[in-house]
Amino acid sequence: MRVVAGRYKGRRLFMPKGIRPTKDNVKESLFNVLAADVKGACVLDLFSGSGSLGIEALSREAEEVVFVDNSKVCTDIIDRSITKIVPNDETASIRIITMDACAAIRLMHKENKKFDIVILDPPYNKFSRSFDKERGPAQYNRNRIRKCLKYITVYDILPHSGLVAVEHFKKDSLPVKIEDLRLLRQLKYGDTIISIYTRSKDD
Repeated sequence: MRVVAGRYKGRRLFMPKGIRPTKDNVKESLFNVLAADVKGACVLDLFSGSGSLGIEALSREAEEVVFVDNSKVCTDIIDRSITKIVPNDETASIRIITMDACAAIRLMHKENKKFDIVILDPPYNKFSRSFDKERGPAQYNRNRIRKCLKYITVYDILPHSGLVAVEHFKKDSLPVKIEDLRLLRQLKYGDTIISIYTRSKDD
């Protein structure tokens, strides 16, 4: 797994075992859509995994990236990749948090933080380590994503100009509107969909 574009283009990332990395073509397409918004942005990378999406944002000159994953193995890997890739004189603010995504959203609210871009890439389908046994992995992941989207608005960490990008399985259909987030567009790549939300202007 490598950085796709920007000042760290081509540099290799460390990868935790057993996670589903975002494919390079999907990552490139996502950041092509976000291109005008990434430079100078504050980015929250939830369910960071390897940290590849947040590091891609750093490569494309995001001003601040907060990485969140509930696995210490993953956050240690992210720290290793950043130590390897990002120069010591890098001016961007970088923070790595080992915490549940929703708990991290509450923490960001408590710290009065707002983010221009929030990225959600939870493990899904056969890659999920745990799920609601009665409802199955698809329902579990839909509920997890919806809960995070709700928390993002309830805890007011996204300005009205902000964007939320959710990577999910094609069968994990998401609502057109949730709280004051509305679906702006979707990018489809095989079994993967990226749903991009923005704040509703009339709310």
